[in-house]
Amino acid sequence: MTTPVGLLGATVLFWGLQTGLLVVAAVLALALEGARLVKKRWDVSQDDFIRVTDGATLLLAGLIVYAYSTRPTHLAIMTVLSWMPAFFAPVFLAQALSSRGAFSVSVLFWSLRRRARQGEAFPELNLSWPYFLVSILACAAANVRTPAFYLGMFLLASWALLAVRPRTSGLFLSGTLLAAAGAIGVVGQAGLHALQGVLEREGARLIFGIVEVGADPYQSRTAIGSIGSLLQSDLIVLRVKPLSGPRPPDLLRRASYSLYRAGTWHAGELRMTDLASSGDGRTWDLAPEPAQGSRAVLISSYLRRGQGLLALPAGTFRVEGLLAGSVSHNRFGAVQVDQGPGMAAYRAIFGPESPSPSGLDKTDLLVPAGDASLMTRLGRELGLDPRKPEEALAKVSRFFEQGFTYSTYQEAAGSGEKPLERFLLKTRSGHCEFFATATTLLLRGAGIPARYCVGWSVQEHSRLENAFIVRQRHAHAWVLVHAKGAWRDFDTTPSTWAAVESSRAPWWGPARDVWSWIKFQAARLRWESLEGKRSNARLWLGMLAALGLGAWKLLNMRAKAASAAGAQTARVPGKGLDSEFYLIESALAREGWGRRPSETWRGWLKRIEAEGGFPVQELSALAALHERYRFDPQGLRPEERKSLAREALRLARSRQGLARQPPAGAESVTGM
Repeated sequence: MTTPVGLLGATVLFWGLQTGLLVVAAVLALALEGARLVKKRWDVSQDDFIRVTDGATLLLAGLIVYAYSTRPTHLAIMTVLSWMPAFFAPVFLAQALSSRGAFSVSVLFWSLRRRARQGEAFPELNLSWPYFLVSILACAAANVRTPAFYLGMFLLASWALLAVRPRTSGLFLSGTLLAAAGAIGVVGQAGLHALQGVLEREGARLIFGIVEVGADPYQSRTAIGSIGSLLQSDLIVLRVKPLSGPRPPDLLRRASYSLYRAGTWHAGELRMTDLASSGDGRTWDLAPEPAQGSRAVLISSYLRRGQGLLALPAGTFRVEGLLAGSVSHNRFGAVQVDQGPGMAAYRAIFGPESPSPSGLDKTDLLVPAGDASLMTRLGRELGLDPRKPEEALAKVSRFFEQGFTYSTYQEAAGSGEKPLERFLLKTRSGHCEFFATATTLLLRGAGIPARYCVGWSVQEHSRLENAFIVRQRHAHAWVLVHAKGAWRDFDTTPSTWAAVESSRAPWWGPARDVWSWIKFQAARLRWESLEGKRSNARLWLGMLAALGLGAWKLLNMRAKAASAAGAQTARVPGKGLDSEFYLIESALAREGWGRRPSETWRGWLKRIEAEGGFPVQELSALAALHERYRFDPQGLRPEERKSLAREALRLARSRQGLARQPPAGAESVTGM
């Protein structure tokens, strides 16, 4: 079944409008619809179809390599999908202009081509409707999300459906139903778009627990008050190499927050401000360089769609080697990247002091009204004095060390119980968010400025990578406390938390880590070439081009060899089919001793002898030679082949009714 006249042309033109390739689309539309008007048809052979298909496949492979090497993954996929109609157009035109109007399915699959050359039949394929669907998919991949796109898709789909509607369905009824479906689709796609946003925000948290702590510089939702077990993934999200010193810092910050409301920390109205980069566009200064010495650490991190918060050591004043469209930060210490690479490898230069987050805010002492009395009372019981912050921190640290345990499981709270009050006075067990939140509010209740901080804990070294690796389950929350004129990290979560998390690692983790390392190396090579190392890019693209050319040559050689083999097969009988023993079989069949379909040659001869026909000893010896000649890969020796021909002809001529002419090739065999 073919598409109605004009449908493919209209679809391709619509594709051109969506992709901005209107000139290319116009040429394709004229070619596709013009092929219907050309009366002359050509005898396109199976090998011709194979060459056209392989050529289109190699061009498509080249586009995939180019797109993946020059664009983030999601844009590369969209680019490839957007160009699909152009790459499949030659295959469709070859079909449309062929005398058969279709081609064998075996053309599309290398695994089926050999079987087709051996004579196996495969169904014929007409690409009209598949090409229509490919063009529709390309339109969807490139659409600009306007009402015109939905209207165009609706009209094309309606045209296609009306063309294939049953004859019993009237045009008016079918059109009415399609219009109703289109109206429902408008409402449905709007709802799906809204649902997509909800799933993107909530899906990861619902499925994996705290999958990515502090991904938002403006707020951080905690699992305080949640019931059940927090699940953390073992996937590797960061790789950290110290460039000075034996090991990197224990904690890498991503963001900090000052306002706490109902289990969520906020940064208030704090806004991000853009940073200016140096001349090379890779160096970003966060603060003035401190007078004392500095250290450096190399951090490799994946950025989803080129965006994300950087993980940085305390005191970072400069980021080097990061090529991005823009980098912004706030005074709470969050550094956000936009239009960056899919995998960023950057150097964080940091000093002993913490230039960011700097300054104090009135919210740094704010305690929610529902928790104020508890925090003030505990602060008095512990004897916390804001004039002696070092002593107060030591007392708070001892408080959480005595009787508190780390746990990822939370039981349901009783009626009227507050999560933090229950944690501090009853269960004394929780995850890092409980400890960090309680510590922040406890210090504030005593008059000591504090903020809630999120990021990563660096604790695991990989021999394979010769670097420290940070897994998703190493996401951590702790406290920033202002003491002696600077902000410093203060972590009261029991040190056993890392062991508790690692105890749940699966047994097959090492194999998964090897695969993660391989993917990381591939991503590093890819994004390094995108970040300006064009020599690597040219090298890889040159190698891929050479491989593509070699593959093209190999395919041509294989096609020629297969074609020659097919021609030879057509001229020369199959292995053993020229055996003279078939003359004996035919002669005996005419005498009433025909071989049954299920019988072997030896079984057939034994039946003849058992039924009183004649002795078959001599024929049995020839049957053994015949079976070897027919089925043994090594065949017969020359003298054995001569013996089979000579004796079979002699015995065949001795049977009554045998034709005197030997089969084709027999004379040449006997003359060997």
